[in-house]
Amino acid sequence: MKQKDRFGPQNTENVLSNLSIKEGQGYIIDQFTQFYAAQGYQLFSPGGLVAEEDRSVIFTGATITPLKQYLVEGVPSPGICMVQKSLRTKRLEEMTDLRVIPDWTHYFTMCGILAAPDRVDLVSSEAFDLLMNQLHVPRRHLLIEASSNGKDLSQPWKERGIEVIEDTQPAAYYQWGYGMPNIHGRGINLLLRFNEDDTYRDLGNVISIEDHHDRVLGYEFGFGLESLLSKMHGFKRPMEASIVSTIIPYKEGLMEKFADTLVAAIVIYHHGVEPGRGRERHILKKFVKGLSFLRRKMDISCEQIEEWGSGFEMAEFMTDTNSASKLVAGVERYEQQLEKFVEYASNQAHAHRLRNDDMGQKLLIKLKTQGENMGILPAEIEKVIQSVFR
Repeated sequence: MKQKDRFGPQNTENVLSNLSIKEGQGYIIDQFTQFYAAQGYQLFSPGGLVAEEDRSVIFTGATITPLKQYLVEGVPSPGICMVQKSLRTKRLEEMTDLRVIPDWTHYFTMCGILAAPDRVDLVSSEAFDLLMNQLHVPRRHLLIEASSNGKDLSQPWKERGIEVIEDTQPAAYYQWGYGMPNIHGRGINLLLRFNEDDTYRDLGNVISIEDHHDRVLGYEFGFGLESLLSKMHGFKRPMEASIVSTIIPYKEGLMEKFADTLVAAIVIYHHGVEPGRGRERHILKKFVKGLSFLRRKMDISCEQIEEWGSGFEMAEFMTDTNSASKLVAGVERYEQQLEKFVEYASNQAHAHRLRNDDMGQKLLIKLKTQGENMGILPAEIEKVIQSVFR
């Protein structure tokens, strides 16, 4: 049976059951690019992951990042189509919060278009056609979340039988910034139902990009490849549809958090970044520390990190640039610093006890300051301080 015959309306829930994760990703990408090429869209090559020419962001986080110039120059009609590897690094402090298991991934693939400003109805009808008729997403599994002042974007979906709910989030939730003066976005969110208990997860957006006079500069439509593929496979989370799940067997909970952190670190190393000060170097340093924290909590060896990291780099990029060995070296350096801080804190506490000094606020501030100067994670500074103050 040909691949395209497996992806039909009669077998929606298990549509990709006979395909590997990588094959499934490739199939959806092909369907997306072929569909928009047939509508006349120009297919653009993806931008670099490190957004060197856009100082408003550190990493490319969406298809719009490499296309911002067209918001100034004008979007060619009917529009631009792109598949972009993306990295979003917000909420990094949550890496050491073991209660938080993200239902999104730092590193993902986004399929997106930037359409000309006179195509609002066509943008919606094309996106609907792609999802419903080309990829056979059931209508009852799609939900639109919108602001009540965004009916120009939500109404075309409602007219096609898609449920629309309004104002369930603060107004800022439906607004976007682009790091460009006098340019903003307002949009709607597309959500997919992942089970019959009405659990919905983000799929993508339709956004009207406007200037400070509310003049439309273009329209965005995009979705996360892993989010769509996870739904097609009947998975719980997008992580299961990521390439890393072919290297590290998916396990819900801390393991998916560990795998997500590992992937982000490997990807940044692969793009020639080293831990240090400033922008992407600082972000990478945080990922290295977070991975060290998680590996010790989960009792995962550095040898296992290197094996998994190398396997992912080869699977994702078809080359091994020793990113995993660099990552392990970074983890080991951090843990050496942590050992020095533990020893320092213990010696300071011991000296205070010998002098019968009050182990109070002054020592607490001293230890916190030293830990910060040594680059120790705040959660680990607190743990060390608690141990010496017992």
